[in-house]
Amino acid sequence: MTEQIRRRPSESEPFGGGGHGDPFADRVETDRTVTVSHGPYLERLPVANLSVTEIRARFGDRLDIDPQSQAVIDGQEADENAVVQVGQHIAFVRKAGEKGRLNFKPTADIR
Repeated sequence: MTEQIRRRPSESEPFGGGGHGDPFADRVETDRTVTVSHGPYLERLPVANLSVTEIRARFGDRLDIDPQSQAVIDGQEADENAVVQVGQHIAFVRKAGEKGRLNFKPTADIR
């Protein structure tokens, strides 16, 4: 049996290795990374400098983005032409009480 020797990290390396074949090292972020979320889905994706429409078209299936959802960038509602920047967070949300709102038919007043 051949034994593999682990090298010790130097003091200049961050705690936890941070590369050099370390499978637990954080993945390297690109300079175009934006956090994109919808419902239970949340991913860091290289979509900086893309508009809301482009993000919705490219990742709609992957993140199950509702076509009628509102885009919110860093907590502020955004229109479809808004462009996201590096480090921002874009969330696609439905306002409370909107599910099925368009199909709602009021019934007769029951007394």
